[in-house]
Amino acid sequence: MSPRRERVHFLQALIDLFWSKYADLRQAVEHDDVHTTAALDRELDPLLLAIFSNQEKEPANIQAQFRFALDLLNEEADDRGCVRRNGHLLQMLVERYVLPDGPMSADQPAGSEPDGAAVLADALADGFLDDALLNRISDRIVVVGPGYRIFYSNETNARRLDVPREELIGRHFAEFVGIHHFQNEFRASLDRCFAGESLSLTYADRIDGQTVVVRCRMSPCLSGAAKLGALLVMQETADRRRPAA
Repeated sequence: MSPRRERVHFLQALIDLFWSKYADLRQAVEHDDVHTTAALDRELDPLLLAIFSNQEKEPANIQAQFRFALDLLNEEADDRGCVRRNGHLLQMLVERYVLPDGPMSADQPAGSEPDGAAVLADALADGFLDDALLNRISDRIVVVGPGYRIFYSNETNARRLDVPREELIGRHFAEFVGIHHFQNEFRASLDRCFAGESLSLTYADRIDGQTVVVRCRMSPCLSGAAKLGALLVMQETADRRRPAA
């Protein structure tokens, strides 16, 4: 077996071992087995470190790290402390693989507003998200992974939601579009996008006391050869429909 394939299998073996011990931990907690719980808890942290410590080169390993982080977020979604920890792990992966210039920065390049379509094409031209370029776009841009968790937002989207970008990482997309819109418009469309389809949807929403029309374009999102989820470009316009008489 080649070293490349060995590395892929080794990472997956670590992930499988983590979930096996995690299941044992849940069972120990249910049985109020304090000694076993403490012992297993001590074993899980080194496994997490081993899974996330290396900057992988193989797309299969990069995807495995992202998938594991998202699965862990979903598994522990009811524990706010765990959500913060797991969101930090996911943000670490984003900064490692998605943002070529390091941690998220609020700095905007100076100069006039560029053409959004051209900048977006440049930002994705090499198969990687370019944070500096995406922050030059006036449209809201979000990447949503399987499990419907956010793991990228440009500054425009963060300002519109009035939430720091680092606090968006790992949170469920339904929190920001509303349960109704998520269940009726977004869920099925996101699932289709995860499967490789590009599509768009339009809906009306109340934002800051005003009705706006939001057009959302969805495209499968890749970083290199690793499939990350769905890239959403959200454009807002005033509602020009005539009010009912």
